[in-house]
Amino acid sequence: MNQSLRARLLALILISFVLGWLIISGFAWWRATAQATALFDNQLAQLADLIAVITTHEAGEQDLHQFETDLQQSAVHYSPLFQVWSVGGRLLVRGPQAPSVPLSANANPGYSDETLDSYRLRVYTRYTADNMHRIQVAQEVAGRQAQLHAFVRGSLTPLLLALPMIGLLWFAIERALAPLKRLAKEIGSRTPGNLEPIAITCIPKEVGVLVDSINGLLGRLHASLERYSRFTADAAHELRTPLAGSVTQIHAALDSADAGERRDSLRLALNGLSRLHHLLEQLLLLARLEPDAAEIEFTSIDLSALAVEVASEYAPRAMEKEIVFELLAPEPVVFRGVRELIAVALRNLLDNAVRATAPGGKIILSLLPLERSIRLQVEDTGSGIPDQEKDRVFERFQRLPGTKGEGSGLGLSIVKSAVALHGGSITLQDREPGQGLRIMIEFPIKT
Repeated sequence: MNQSLRARLLALILISFVLGWLIISGFAWWRATAQATALFDNQLAQLADLIAVITTHEAGEQDLHQFETDLQQSAVHYSPLFQVWSVGGRLLVRGPQAPSVPLSANANPGYSDETLDSYRLRVYTRYTADNMHRIQVAQEVAGRQAQLHAFVRGSLTPLLLALPMIGLLWFAIERALAPLKRLAKEIGSRTPGNLEPIAITCIPKEVGVLVDSINGLLGRLHASLERYSRFTADAAHELRTPLAGSVTQIHAALDSADAGERRDSLRLALNGLSRLHHLLEQLLLLARLEPDAAEIEFTSIDLSALAVEVASEYAPRAMEKEIVFELLAPEPVVFRGVRELIAVALRNLLDNAVRATAPGGKIILSLLPLERSIRLQVEDTGSGIPDQEKDRVFERFQRLPGTKGEGSGLGLSIVKSAVALHGGSITLQDREPGQGLRIMIEFPIKT
């Protein structure tokens, strides 16, 4: 089941928030515990230092007993245990709740953890400056822990204020996803034919990138639909004439009682159907050459061998018209491309050249390997193409004035598409000023 983006974002942020909160809280707990422990130990050391001062300077039990009385009346949270021992091991004075036995059997200065009558104690031992008295002070661990927990809870209380941030996170996510909601509403309310760019303002940069990508896709779809719409309209127009003519001739043949007339009508109908068949093949090939419809695989081909093969197909037609047909193709010229498409482009160029060249004319097919490209060139001595028409001849169903409807008007469109699919370029030039035509195709050599 697909999870919503809102839920995923909230889950990820909450998990990150909780983990971060736990890590910070754990560190704060450890830090507060360490600080509180150090504070309590410092209290023991300060108390021991105070007793040491009194013992050293006053050196009287009366002063120690007075200190004991003052300590009982002070506002401390709990009474610390303390003992003052002479160097000979005699207990001189002890706190109100201190036992008569040493708080710690360890006579070495410093801190130690002891257990006395089932009570756990934290003991600090030190000596006076003259080493004549040993002072031991202690705190019950239970009392220390009670104050420690209170101290730590007070330190962690500000962290609890971060928990209401969860609600703020939800609100922030809702606000952040609002542009996506508007985008979804905008797209969902569109009709299938509405491919206009999406216009949404005041959106984050990341959503803007998404909108730009969608607008780019809509633009490509619009261009593709426009292209196919024009293609369909032009194809329908071009197919209507030969189809209607063939149907008319077939009806005439059916209605005619004369065998000769029927034969003539059927011949005309067959010619129309042949033209229709050729037109359909050209249309299918052109559709295949569309950039968004082509699925092609490039292989290594010998352009010289291919030029010889295609030229041999049109040599008989040239001979029938007494046209001189020359082929200039060194061997071999290896190129990576689609053999079928280059062959179709060559056939269209040679077909146009044979049609345009008058009897006694000349056609030259040449293949010229250059430093960074391969040039395929077709020249003829026909009537040529006016300069103002040179760009238009690549349009679909475009025929030059005076061609009398010969051909489908798709030949050069197919050639241009096939060349573009190979990353090449095509150029039209006059063979001589105002006479003949030179078509140059250059394919880049891909390393």
